[in-house]
Amino acid sequence: MSVSEDGRPARAARNQLLFREINERVRDLNEGFSLVLPLGEWVCECADHLCAERIALSADEYDGIRRHGARFVVAPGDAHVWVDVERVTERTDRYWVVETIGEAVREP
Repeated sequence: MSVSEDGRPARAARNQLLFREINERVRDLNEGFSLVLPLGEWVCECADHLCAERIALSADEYDGIRRHGARFVVAPGDAHVWVDVERVTERTDRYWVVETIGEAVREP
């Protein structure tokens, strides 16, 4: 395994947690519009730090995913899944849910 591959689980965990922090702030904004717009716009929480995809889901959907600390909401598509550090647990037409596995679960 190369040096760059050794750090992949840690990098994935850091990137996902960064996007989760952003979505925690987005939740507050979406709540203000929830009576007008039932689906808010969220940031893809995939492990790719360059990803700029947006996802439409309700605050209740996001909260349901968020209840599981190792689960993250990502844009639909294989490009948003790092199969060596996560697995898809749910697929919808608007978003997928991934769950971190292996060493990525234990990383900060």
